[in-house]
Amino acid sequence: MTYLRNQPYEDKDFPAFAAIRKQFGFLPNFFPAQTLRPDFVDTEINLMAAILFKEGALSRRQKEYIFLVCSAANLSTYCVTAHCEIVRMMKLEGPEPEQIAIDHVHAKIPIADKALLNFCAKLNSQRSKTGSSDVEALRTYGFSEQQILEAIVTVGFAQFANTVAFGLGTVPDFENRRIAEELGKARAGSRESAVPAVG
Repeated sequence: MTYLRNQPYEDKDFPAFAAIRKQFGFLPNFFPAQTLRPDFVDTEINLMAAILFKEGALSRRQKEYIFLVCSAANLSTYCVTAHCEIVRMMKLEGPEPEQIAIDHVHAKIPIADKALLNFCAKLNSQRSKTGSSDVEALRTYGFSEQQILEAIVTVGFAQFANTVAFGLGTVPDFENRRIAEELGKARAGSRESAVPAVG
């Protein structure tokens, strides 16, 4: 389940796991992979609750879409697979979550949501090229300051979760052939482009 040698744990020592099971319908491998530091687990669950679960200026659907788009861009098969299932289990209306993760631009979602996801994708992949004009563009679609703040923090949380999942070697909770194939192709393409030309 992970690269680390975790000790067996008992649910009674991790009461927050019950809340996660209730929220998602399952306990993501991401959390048991970190039981060596219960304080990390508790802090991450509280952070996730504040950013993703709590009703805020953005809807839960919008925040899940941000998480999917960023995780797919970061080639995090674990996080994309988990959140595709979470979107389904929560019965969030909209296109298939795989469509959002792989190609949100052509998904049947409101134009304002596409603008939001475009902004988040740029912030995720081109942080140093994101500036005030990008934020101003979101305002033209009617996004409030609080909504923009929530979007930015959700991008940061997705990057954090992706990094931890990669570092731990967390095994996906579900099989999702489409995501595995699409992100596998992207991973192979990025490796090929990283090989220096011989000549």
